[in-house]
Amino acid sequence: MEKRTVLPLLNSAFEPGKALETVEQFEDKDVRNIARAEFFYFSGKAKECSEIARLYLEDETMELRLSACMLYGYANMTLGNSAAARRGLDGIRDCMKKLRYTDASEETYAFCILAGYIGTVLLHQPADEIPDLWKYSSMLPEGVKLFAVYVMAHQAYLKGEYWSAYGMCRTALFMTKNVYPISMIYIQCIMAMCMINRRQKKEAQEELMKGWVLAEKDGFLEPFIEHHGVLRGLIEVCIRKTDADVYKRIIEGVMSFSRGWMEIHNTKAKRKVTNELSAMEFSIAMMASDGWTNKEIASYMEISVNTVKHYLTDIFSKLNVKKREELKKYMLS
Repeated sequence: MEKRTVLPLLNSAFEPGKALETVEQFEDKDVRNIARAEFFYFSGKAKECSEIARLYLEDETMELRLSACMLYGYANMTLGNSAAARRGLDGIRDCMKKLRYTDASEETYAFCILAGYIGTVLLHQPADEIPDLWKYSSMLPEGVKLFAVYVMAHQAYLKGEYWSAYGMCRTALFMTKNVYPISMIYIQCIMAMCMINRRQKKEAQEELMKGWVLAEKDGFLEPFIEHHGVLRGLIEVCIRKTDADVYKRIIEGVMSFSRGWMEIHNTKAKRKVTNELSAMEFSIAMMASDGWTNKEIASYMEISVNTVKHYLTDIFSKLNVKKREELKKYMLS
């Protein structure tokens, strides 16, 4: 019997374009089902993912249950079902409580800590009450460990430690011999985020496109949907003009996911992220709030300065603000 792990597809090394083939290679029926739910999630099919994950929310096998809780929680953000999303996230916390009173292996405990970080850090919430993921990351299998690096880098990014986050990701990629497409796509997104925050536009585009090359053949749009806002226009610059149909699908996903994400995030956060803007408006507002001039935004987004002005007029009106400095309180970190 094959060894069970959380998120088995994410933990799998495979050639881009062969994700479904990899799913079907799992001999264990339950592991195969979770892997299929992963495939649906990462390819933007939240409903199909949720339907499978729901079957394992109370499973006695911790790896299956944790996987189901993570997938169910995030899939239902996209579906706009905040109650179901909270059920998935609460399930992660229940697993952590349960493990405190059981004789679980160190690997299983590490899985649980990672899930805890996914249920907090990726919602831009503090993970202060969860043990340090770094101390347990060495106990994770390679593909999952790579995703743990992404999560820790994301945490560093949120603290403004852009070079630290970038360095963690670069080192992890250098040390990994096999290709784990899903984890690597997420890592490339973080690296692109770090570069664009430093206004290193060319390097940011290069990092994002490395992730896109890994994602395109399997249709893995979800990482780009999740990170659209913090990628500050990179999706528009890199994908909108080269593949209009894919860009349209990404933006449709962005609007659904961001509303669900914000509903969960805003109930606990001191700063409420706005859901009043279109995807393009949000990207421009993020840059404007970071001090980019109209000319810089126009040049980067390949639109006219007047178009930027029109966007900002609409943004200011929707958010009822008068200065760029006021945008910050409605934006992502």
